[in-house]
Amino acid sequence: MAETRAEQVVDKKSNEGFLTRRVRFVIDVIAWIAMALVLSILIEWLGIFFGWWQQPGSFHSETILQKELSWLNSDFSNVLGSPANSSIRFSRYMYEMLFIWFGIDTAKSLLTVSSLAPVAAYFKASFTIIQLFFVRIVILAFSFPVFLVFAIVTIIDGAVMRDIRRFGLDLERAYIWHHAKAAIKPLVVTPFIVYLGSPWSVHPNWIILPFVLALSIALWLVTSKFKKHA
Repeated sequence: MAETRAEQVVDKKSNEGFLTRRVRFVIDVIAWIAMALVLSILIEWLGIFFGWWQQPGSFHSETILQKELSWLNSDFSNVLGSPANSSIRFSRYMYEMLFIWFGIDTAKSLLTVSSLAPVAAYFKASFTIIQLFFVRIVILAFSFPVFLVFAIVTIIDGAVMRDIRRFGLDLERAYIWHHAKAAIKPLVVTPFIVYLGSPWSVHPNWIILPFVLALSIALWLVTSKFKKHA
């Protein structure tokens, strides 16, 4: 029975078209990114409630936002497209789209309600985390060329190694190829989830570069170990 169900799942996936798989992948990425935002807000709330942070109330989230912006200004100021200014504009645009209705800033209005005063710090921290979230999205958008360059280089080198292996009549084994192929999607999604959902201030290089290297290795293995009938 279990083998029959597994075969049905495999057949269903194999019958899906290219466009269907791409749309499903995009939906999965959006869902994981939304979960990262929710998780980041929940951790920030828990930190305020249990006193995990050195700064009281919403000051912890505000400190993180300021530090992230300072890294943009210092490390990415000469990057084409000015990510520092772009992230600030994008964050403000998303804030206005989410919280400003009919010319009224609903976020600030909630903070002035006297009955919500005991939880005002939680609301303020949530709004700051959302702004931080969109700032980090811009940072990740500017990191796409890094993924692209490493991917192109490793795919070309892997293709050359595959031709050398074939011309040398080496045995083809699909075991490594299957496992490397299965690791590509997690290696693409995980850095975005970890970075966007982190309630701590983390330099993007410490998140992006290790996953870029790991993804490059996976792509190289997929290309070099590829066989026509895997």
